[in-house]
Amino acid sequence: MYRSEGRTLLDVLRENPDQYFTMYTNGTLIDDEMAAAFAEIGNITPAISVEGMERETDARRGRGVCQKILCAMEALRNHAVPFGISITATRENAGTILSDELIDFYFKGQGAIYGWIFQYMPIGRSFTVDLMVTPEQRKIMLEQELHLINDRDVFLIDFWNGGPLSLGCISAGRAGGYFYIDWNGNIAPCVFFPYHIANIDSVYAAGASLSSVLDTPYFQSIRKWQEGYLRDDGKVHNLFHPCPMRDHYQFAWETIQKHGPQPMDEEAAKALADPEYRRRMIEYDGSVAHLLDPLWEKEIYARENPPPKPA
Repeated sequence: MYRSEGRTLLDVLRENPDQYFTMYTNGTLIDDEMAAAFAEIGNITPAISVEGMERETDARRGRGVCQKILCAMEALRNHAVPFGISITATRENAGTILSDELIDFYFKGQGAIYGWIFQYMPIGRSFTVDLMVTPEQRKIMLEQELHLINDRDVFLIDFWNGGPLSLGCISAGRAGGYFYIDWNGNIAPCVFFPYHIANIDSVYAAGASLSSVLDTPYFQSIRKWQEGYLRDDGKVHNLFHPCPMRDHYQFAWETIQKHGPQPMDEEAAKALADPEYRRRMIEYDGSVAHLLDPLWEKEIYARENPPPKPA
């Protein structure tokens, strides 16, 4: 959909051939012509949003959207453009998005080569804690994800349960990580940590660089917290709940209070000012830790002490 002074997304791709892009999209504008352009340029993979099977996808995204998605996937297959799926896990669909039926349909039937799962975050428009997957659902999802990855070789990444794959939180510009700049130029640690400390236009106008933002106490404090995953005994704290905003909200709230970043939108301001939101997020974190910490210890112990091989 991007159009600016006659330029489109394809111009951005062509001008950056040394970069490989992941594009999150509902897929409805990917036709044969667009797929052919992606194939010719060769540096993009669409991650197409689905909510489950056709019924769940159309229920959230509109009647007929799933069939448009399937047409887009066919066009991408025909032009050998690698693509994957992106799913938002909520309390309502957590029990179905990792089913054998869904995995087989999109990976075997449609040719997806990877899957992203973003567990619903209570931020943004009409946010509600009530749509978050429950701690119990999260544990079940994790166990099923470990099965699909380890036993079925499915390339599947859950942005929260998959914390070990990235060695924890990747926000605030840590090594191997990233940070977020929104369409207004505001710079935040993460798209899911919607409180900005600077604006890219103001930074450049002052003759500074992005490094000046990465070196702010706000970003530094988050990176220092990330380093705290290493325990005194040399082992690593539970990376199955790695997110400061989702899994350690008390730390996130205190960091925001200390360093004074600004909310990126009205909803972020409302969440920050709501004591009930804060209470429920902290309560959620405690319940998740209670369920997932034993599983983490079990997984780590099993890898450090594998069973003896038969003689």
